[in-house]
This record gives sequence, structure tokens and C-alpha cells, in this order.
Amino acid sequence: MFGLYMLAIYLGVAVIAAGFVALLVVVALAVGLVTHPIRTLALVFHKLAALAAGLALILALIVWFWYDHSKPDFVPCFWGSIGVIVASILIRAFAEWILERPTRAERRAMKRAAAQGTGRVTMRMPVSEEVAAAFESTRDGWRASL
Repeated sequence: MFGLYMLAIYLGVAVIAAGFVALLVVVALAVGLVTHPIRTLALVFHKLAALAAGLALILALIVWFWYDHSKPDFVPCFWGSIGVIVASILIRAFAEWILERPTRAERRAMKRAAAQGTGRVTMRMPVSEEVAAAFESTRDGWRASL
């Protein structure tokens, strides 16, 4: 009796933990859909395609090794599994391309860095306009003396 009682407690703890993880996943997806909707959907399709390919591979192996090849539903089941695997590879590749692309903010930062890369070192400091004007006048005076 004691063993079944402890097993029920362990299973209850596992169910509560799985529910908590599922809740965290839902919250993470909601936040991701608000902040980065395309990337979040690509990540979801990336994971679902991997899951579908894995399950289709298992089904294809089961059908190939443990199913009667003379039955009429062997061919659609086997080749359907292979088709799911191929489609999952294509979906996963497209989702990977979307996930690896730089974001709009990263592209803007690269443009800014390329525009500033004129060979001159620039330094940005949060100073008042008077200090910045004085700094510029001394720097221009220094160049004029060269």
C-alpha cells in the first residue's frame, strides 16, 4: 500500500511540474508573439517540424520492419511518412533561415556602423551642447595647426 501511495505522490509532483512548465511555455510564446511575431512563429514551426519528422521516421521504421508489405495500406503509409520527413526538412530549413537573419535593429546598427566607418574615429559622449562645441572648436583648431 505504501508503495502505491508514494508512486501517486511522485506522479502528482511530476504532473504539477509538467503543468508549470506548460504554463511557462505559454507565457513565453505570448511574450514572443508580442515582441517578435515572425521569429516566434518560425521557432514554433522549427520545433514542430522536428517533432513531426521524428515521429514520421519512427512510423516509417515500424511500417517497414513490422508491417505486412502485401497489405494495401503499406505503400501510402510508408511513402506518406517519407513525404512528411522531406516536408519537415524543407520547413525546418526555411524556419532556420528566418531565425538566422539579422533583425531590423541589427540591420540598422550595421548600416550605422558602415556609415561611421569612414576611417575617422568618433567618440560619442552625453555632454552638453556648450562642452561639445568647445571640444569641436579645439579639435578643429588642432587640425588647422597641422
